[in-house]
Amino acid sequence: MNEFLTNMFGDLTELPWWGWLVVALLLIGGAVAFAKARGSQKVIWNARMLAVGAMCIALSSVLSNIKLFSMAAGGSVTAASMLPIMLFAFVYGPVPGLTVGFVHGLLQFLMGGWFLNVWQMLLEYPIAFGVLGLAGLTWKMKNQHAGLIIGVLIACAARWFCSTLAGIVFWGDFTNGTWAAITYSIGYNASYMVPECIICAALGLLMGKRLVSELRKVK
Repeated sequence: MNEFLTNMFGDLTELPWWGWLVVALLLIGGAVAFAKARGSQKVIWNARMLAVGAMCIALSSVLSNIKLFSMAAGGSVTAASMLPIMLFAFVYGPVPGLTVGFVHGLLQFLMGGWFLNVWQMLLEYPIAFGVLGLAGLTWKMKNQHAGLIIGVLIACAARWFCSTLAGIVFWGDFTNGTWAAITYSIGYNASYMVPECIICAALGLLMGKRLVSELRKVK
């Protein structure tokens, strides 16, 4: 039991003060965003919504295996594998989007994720993919094209932040010093997230509005 707790909480006990500050801000910000999203949206899941969510998860899982470029220490540029989750969030709203993204993140871990401890796994998979649901924050914008692209950018930035934070907190021992860990994690995660975001935004511009329109017809 003691060994389990040590493995689970060991990395957190070694965090500097600024690390705890970042974690606290992340938790508070996430709680506020979730509360606002939930308060502004009454979620009623039906069979059709579940089917569309499952389809988007399956499509994202398939697309995640089409890798245009893979990084040595994890992370890759895929065939817009995040876009189906973001489109789902944009159609049904942020709360269902966060839920579907969370499930997709768990599947990504089960399909061959990296495991250091429970907290690292949660941050890099269910949470990092769960925040793709933040694309739904702009689902009520009158300009649907602009809303979709802004939502994609928000979701990509949120996932990049989670991956970068995980790199600093959990994988920082592989770099030389605190600032080296910060700058390396920022650059490393941006090197694959920026191209991925560009691909998702471009495809969102080309066909996202039509797909969203079709999905809302059968909503």
